[in-house]
Amino acid sequence: MTAMERARGDVSARPTRAGIVRVWAGALVAALVRRPVGPGVRHSAELRQLVLALAATEVIAAVLVSTMLPPVVRPVHAVLELLLVLAGLGLVAAVARHPHTVDAERVVLRTGFLGDVTLPRPSVRSVAPAVRTVPGRGPRPVPDEPGAVACSVAGSLNAALRLEPPVRLDLGSGGLVDAAIVYVSADSWADFAAALGLPGDFSKRHPSGGSGAPK
Repeated sequence: MTAMERARGDVSARPTRAGIVRVWAGALVAALVRRPVGPGVRHSAELRQLVLALAATEVIAAVLVSTMLPPVVRPVHAVLELLLVLAGLGLVAAVARHPHTVDAERVVLRTGFLGDVTLPRPSVRSVAPAVRTVPGRGPRPVPDEPGAVACSVAGSLNAALRLEPPVRLDLGSGGLVDAAIVYVSADSWADFAAALGLPGDFSKRHPSGGSGAPK
């Protein structure tokens, strides 16, 4: 059996729309009752901040619009606005309450509601800062970069995990990829390196080129 055959990861399927709603609702309830979040590396800070800002703006706009509506319409408008704000807060809660996790056997890269990627811990050699924008959401191949996979809620990624040997991932419609690099979003790549117990051994330049490129 080759090293490639041994080094296999797992990509969880994306939930249905109903599944996403359940995840958002469950995460929001857990946040409201202050259920503790397990240890892990938080991610998608920019997305969380953006959605929270939009939710706050929506509340203010809803109040102003409500004053201009006929009284008979206001209850319906209030319900719709409440659902919209709760959806935003549920998204934030789902992302915040599903951090990336590391243990002796696995590294699980989470999106909260768009599917996760599980990697064998021994295959993850380092983590480094990266500046990438990859179209799409959830686990997906990186266009024009063979052997690269992205796993994030939004298109912006800021950390790269180097895998050795490469890990075979089944991305569904994205096909099979022998991933040597996985790009993710992490609030702190240094915290990720500490969780892995490994040095961030790339330079701070883009890991796919320049002096920081893997050899």
